[in-house]
Amino acid sequence: MDSAVTVLDTSVVVKWFFTDEPLRREALAVRQAVADDPRRFVVPHLFYSELIHVLARKSGSDTDFVKRALDLVMRLGLATLGLSEQGFASCSTWCCKGLSGYDATFVALASECDGIWLTADERAARVVSPDLLGNLSDWTS
Repeated sequence: MDSAVTVLDTSVVVKWFFTDEPLRREALAVRQAVADDPRRFVVPHLFYSELIHVLARKSGSDTDFVKRALDLVMRLGLATLGLSEQGFASCSTWCCKGLSGYDATFVALASECDGIWLTADERAARVVSPDLLGNLSDWTS
């Protein structure tokens, strides 16, 4: 993906921590790209709350595992950005098109940043305009 800014979806980051995840190799390539140049990647404020929730659920509520994974992600230096009033309006539009509030927030942020939303969620990806979308299965750094 050659976009200037990539909004990194939680569905991609979760794959870094579970060996049985499909597209894990691609997700780990994304992690390396983030480590190499974190300025290319951003996340919305809700990212960390969603990440903690998914990690806790998938790990069987292993607090130490979740804390270690969170620490690794936070040390990568991802910029955390909020939405503007216009961004929230865009988020509302995406929700009304069928995205969850979480996914709509990532897409609205990608739109505000003139970037792409990199996701592994193929169901949600079908709702999003191709110009805003980066699919993990197509990832090349």
